This record gives sequence, C-alpha cells and structure tokens, in this order.
Amino acid sequence: MPETPVMPVIPPVPPRQAASWGLPVALVLLVVTLLAVYVRLAPPAPKPATAPASEFSAGRARAVLAELAGDGRPHPVGSAADAATRERVIAVLRRAGYEPRVEPGFACTASAVCAPVQNVVAELPGREPANAVVLAAHYDSVPAGPGVSDDLAGVAALLEVARTLKAEPQPRNSLLFLLDEGEEGGLLGARAFENGPEAPRIKAAINLEARGTTGPSLMFETGSDNAWLLPLLHLPHPVTSSIFVTLCELLPNDTDFTVFKRHGLSGFNFAFIGGAARYHTALDDLAHISAASLQHHGDNALATARALAQADLGSHRPQRAVFFDLLGSRVVWWHAARGPLLGGIALVLVLVAAVRLLAARRLRASSLFIGIAAVPIVLVAAAVVAFLLARLFQLLGPGLRVPWPARALPGVATFWLLGLTLTATLANWLRRSLFFGLWTGIWLVWALAGLVLAARLPGVSYLFLVPALAAGICGLVLPVGGAAAALAGVVPAVVAGLLWFPILILLYGGLGTNPGLIAIAVLLSVLLTTLVPLVAPAGAGWRWGLPVLAGVLTLVMAVGILASPVYSASSPRRLNFVYHLDGDSGGARFLVQTPPPLPPAVRKAAAFAPRPVPAFPWSMGSSWSTPAQAVPLPAPELAVLGETSDGGRRHVRLRLTSRRGAASMLLVIPPAAQAEVIRVAGQEVPPAPAGRRAQQGPDGFRVLTLFAPPASGVEVEVVLGAPGHEEWTLIDRSPGLPPAGAALLSARPAEAAQVQDGDLTLVTHKARV
Repeated sequence: MPETPVMPVIPPVPPRQAASWGLPVALVLLVVTLLAVYVRLAPPAPKPATAPASEFSAGRARAVLAELAGDGRPHPVGSAADAATRERVIAVLRRAGYEPRVEPGFACTASAVCAPVQNVVAELPGREPANAVVLAAHYDSVPAGPGVSDDLAGVAALLEVARTLKAEPQPRNSLLFLLDEGEEGGLLGARAFENGPEAPRIKAAINLEARGTTGPSLMFETGSDNAWLLPLLHLPHPVTSSIFVTLCELLPNDTDFTVFKRHGLSGFNFAFIGGAARYHTALDDLAHISAASLQHHGDNALATARALAQADLGSHRPQRAVFFDLLGSRVVWWHAARGPLLGGIALVLVLVAAVRLLAARRLRASSLFIGIAAVPIVLVAAAVVAFLLARLFQLLGPGLRVPWPARALPGVATFWLLGLTLTATLANWLRRSLFFGLWTGIWLVWALAGLVLAARLPGVSYLFLVPALAAGICGLVLPVGGAAAALAGVVPAVVAGLLWFPILILLYGGLGTNPGLIAIAVLLSVLLTTLVPLVAPAGAGWRWGLPVLAGVLTLVMAVGILASPVYSASSPRRLNFVYHLDGDSGGARFLVQTPPPLPPAVRKAAAFAPRPVPAFPWSMGSSWSTPAQAVPLPAPELAVLGETSDGGRRHVRLRLTSRRGAASMLLVIPPAAQAEVIRVAGQEVPPAPAGRRAQQGPDGFRVLTLFAPPASGVEVEVVLGAPGHEEWTLIDRSPGLPPAGAALLSARPAEAAQVQDGDLTLVTHKARV
C-alpha cells in the first residue's frame, strides 16, 4: 500500500500588529507638542509706552507701578507707608479723569484677624447703573517686602485699564474699580467692601493677584456658576483650565475673589505664579517684576472688563463649565452636565473597537485584562518610586526640602525623566500582551476614568475624556492593523499630551518641590501609558534603549540636585530675626526663623541653641534662640473693663493698648478659657466658612490679631465658657530690631531675605483674666 504523503505543517500567521514606526513617531510628536506648549505658556511681549491708547501697554503700566512703589518700602495695612501708597493711587485715578473716594471700614476674619481699612473706589458709570462689575486689586503689602508684584502690579494694571476704558463709549454696565487695603491680613478690604453701599449692585467680579514675580497670567478661578461666562472669555492669549478652579475648591487659596464668591458672584480671577521663591519677600520689588507678566495681566483684565461691561448681567441658569485653553489660542468649553454623555460615547466607541477585535480573533481575554491592569500598575509604581526618591533626596541634602530652590532644572528634569523611565520599563515588561490587548485595555480605563470624573470632578474630566474620544474614533480603523493601528496609538497619545503638558509644566510653579515633583512623575507616567501599546511592535532597540537612556539621564539630573546650590540672591533663603522682650520679667532673647541648617555667619554672631524649638506655646513656628540684652521698652497693657455672667458664660470686656505705638497686637487666649465669641470694636469675629474649621493655635489657643491699633487702645469683648481665671498673654509687634540686633542683621547671608512678617520686635505681657 503506498504511503500517504505527509503535508508540511504551516505555522499560523500571527495577527498583524501596529507598524513598528508608531513609537518613535509618537515620541517625536510628543516632544514637539511639549515644546509648543512650553512656548505658548510664555506671556506675550510687553508693549511700549508708545502703544495705541486703546491698547494695554506694559510700558505705561510700569511707569505707574514705579510711581506707586515710591521708595520701595513695605506698606502693610494701616501703616504710614500704606497711606502714602493710597494717595498715589488716588492721584493716578484723578489724572485719568475719575473722582475716586476713600471708603473707611473695619473688618475681622474667621481666624480672628482685625484691622481698620481704607478702600479706594472709582466708578465708570454705565447706561444701566443698577448692574455693576467690580475690578479689584489690593494696594497693601506684607511687612517683609514692597509688594510690587503682589499686588501693586495688579493695581497698576487696573489703573491702566481704567485709563483705557475712560476714553471709550459709555458701557452698558457700570465698572467699579476697587483698590482695597488689608488683603494680606485676611481679605479685610474686600470684607469691608461687601458691607458697603455698592455691594448690592455687583453682579460679576474681576480680580488681579500674584504669587510670584514672573510667568503667564493664569485665569485660575471662577465661581461655580461659570457657564454663562465662558462665551465672554475672548482673551488674546488665554492660559486657563477648569482644573485650576477645581483645585481652588479642594485646596482653598484665598484672595479677594473668595469674598466675592461667597456672595454667589462669578467672574475671573487672574494671577501669575512664576518666581515663587520671591513671593512675600524683600525681593518682590521693581527689579524682579516681569514686564511680560504685567502685559499679560493687563490684556486679560482689559478683555474681560470690556466683555462684562456689555454683557447681560441679569438672571441666568446656574451651570458649571469644563474648559481649557488650546495652545494659548482659544478657550474650549462645554457644560459640565454633558460630561457623562461624552464619557459614555468614548466608552462605547472603545468597547465597539474591542468587540470588532474579538470578532476578528485579534484580541484575547488575557491580553485585554493585562491592558486594563497596565494603568493602575504604572500609577502605583510611579507613586511609590517618586515618593521614595523624593524622601531620599530630602535625607541626602536640603535641595528638595526647599519649595523653590535656586536651580529648578535638575529637580524638575529628574522627575520628568523618572516618569518616562518607569513607564518605559513597565511597558517593556507588559509588551507580551501585544498591541491590541494593551490598546483596548488602556483606553477602556481612560474612558472609564473620564466618565467617573465627569460625574464627580467634572473640571478635571477633560484630561481623560478628550483623549479617550480621540482613541474611540481612531479605534474604528484599529482592526486593519499595520499603519492604521499605529495611527490609532499615536493620535490619542498626542491629543493627551496637548492637554496634559500645560498642567505638568505649571505644577512645579504651583506646588513647588513637594508635592509638585512627585505629582509630575505620577501624572506623566499616567499620560505615557498612552504609548505602552506602541512598545510591543517596536524593535528591541526601542524597547530596551528608551528605558536605559531615560534611566541614565535621570541619574545624571539626580546628581545635579545634590550638586546645585539651594539658595541664591534671586531665590533666597527665608530668614527672619525676632527680638522678644518679656515685659514682666525683663528677660530678652533673639529668635531666628529659617529652614535648617542655621547659616554659619548667623550661628557665629551669637550663641544660638543647637536646634530650633517652638517659639511660644501658641506657636510662631520653630526658631533658634539665644539670650539677648534687655532693651527698655514699655509692655502692652491689658485692662479688664468689666465682667458679667450670663447662663454660665462669662462676658469679659478688655482694653488692649500698645504703649509704644506698635504696628500690631496679639491677644493669646488659653484653651482653658473656652473662648466662644470674640468682638472687636463692637464687631464680632465671624465663624469659619462652611467646610472649614476655625483656625486655632496648637493645643487649642485662640489668637486675636489686631493691625494698626489706635493709640487709645482697642476694646475687645470675649464670651467664655469656663468659670475660672486664666493667664492671658498680650503681645505688641513692631517691624525691625532694636540697635542690639545690629550684629545679627549684618550676619544675614546675601542669599537670605525677610519673608512675610519680616524682622520683628515683640514685647509680651501676661495678665490674669
């Protein structure tokens, strides 16, 4: 019987994956996108003083800014320097044809900070004067610095806007320019304005702020009812995102706009945040203000003022919007209520692609599950490694203990490269699932994340929704494989980069080294999961070369963190000296408030304690201390004017007086007194806003702060829940040190600067109440 011929076994043809060029093309396009985003985030070039009168000119505004800054001294609320600044503001408004008025007031915050304020108000009347838009900036500074960027730049920008609008046809709505005092003390000027006669007319607000000296002017906050505003937001160079609004709601960063929002107003809040190391220091001066940032600030204020001046400010349906700028050219937005629909569409499109792949036998269930797990695996790995690396650097040196060190590049580059290294390494490990499984699983996770965020945190949702929609559309051609599949991997990855890169670039300026750098590594790793499917079709050179190269560069930059200086004259160490005199015992000491270690020149100037400890039981931060020569300064007086009981509660009336005319006083009430209500000059300290706890010192101390107390003293009434008598402490504070501190002042390093309250002289007095 003849033998049956044996047919050769032909191996099955593997399903055609994406073309191998997908990964290198995606990487190149992402780098180009990153560069384009970086360039477009830069503020516009400043216009000279010769620019047309109808345009905002940084040249003209800077001349006004120099006039307002005067001799460059700090001008905190209630000071003679602040009064002089106020007169200069009034003079500029009068030159522009306005009739400004000064509105005195008194305000207290929920954290028990009180002060008299003097707001400057000028109005450009509209055809419908019952409706008004307020344009606000504050003219006071912190005691440590001249406040040129924060916020005289905002004042100067509004004054230039006021000049421009004065020459234009009468607006529909009145424009009210509010240059208020006391923002640095706790939004005191805005709080006084909210009880003023103009407040009922205000329908929308524009506020200008700064938390640094450079960078783009971000539109970072609106009210929750903002959908009606977005069609009006035609900025010449918008830099904005609803993510900023969400962060402001989750991590409150109070400005005067906070007061307006509390009354249900919406509007636009602008700030620039570059050069944050100089924020609230002596380097917030004319030498460091960016003319480009001033131009961007003014362009934004003028465009929004013109839009709101002609808008219908009547009743409208309250709706929240999701929005972002597209390469600084235009603002893209939609109603937040439509987010779940967009998320559902994205999810359905990716599921359709998955079904078609299963039908074509190009997708296995096991491969799909690995693709779904890829995003959480990368997320967790990046979070753990980035956190541990940041902790390691903090142990090895002070480079990452400082929010904004002198050289940002090594730290920022290290954590950007770390995100790339981790994702590329994990992608190489996951590549056995092949392209189709990874693509389908990863984009299912992205679409699901967009859907969930659209329902819970709509302002953040677009980061996932838009790329997932792009992936779903591209997924229609996915089963073809080859070049079509590669495009389905490349296109949504580039779309994601276009949306994610602006946030990643701004993270460091907003959050500093901690947690900013950790957040960069984690979020970049999530973004780069969009490239993971493209690793499988790429050649071995790309699969291994990319993580190795990224890892080597990460190590090089990491060495740069340890080798770079922590401080410089432009990015200073924050260092305050405090002279404390105990007005009862006559003992005195010097305190130094600065991050460790104590500079050698300062340690050499006096015999300081080896380590910092809390300055007071109610805390003024940890400080190094050393005994000092007592200077004959009169202690403040705490006089009990009367005491009554009502329903088991004590009502105590006090008069607090600084006999040396100090700039501010602090009354420290011990926790045992159970202070329930505090009234200052007849005004009750308001309760904490909803969702926030009343601010207290350590161990329950209540600290009442009074700025600009009159020479005759301030009357305070406190309602107490405890029946006994306790020892209270009264402190008065004045700027600077007595002559005995000259040696310390000369020991301040060139790369150090005063911050916030600056150098102080404190005199304390204790009394039983």
